[in-house]
Amino acid sequence: MIENEYRHNKAFRDYVDTYRSEKGITLDEAMHQEEIKRACLHYTDV
Repeated sequence: MIENEYRHNKAFRDYVDTYRSEKGITLDEAMHQEEIKRACLHYTDV
């Protein structure tokens, strides 16, 4: 579900990409972070 949201939701994708650059982690690592899971719920509800 998170990967699908990342593919199709530009706002969520931008958030994840910014988070990844700040933390210096890969996309796969980011998808397992609690903060990203919470953000996904937020961006899905909007």
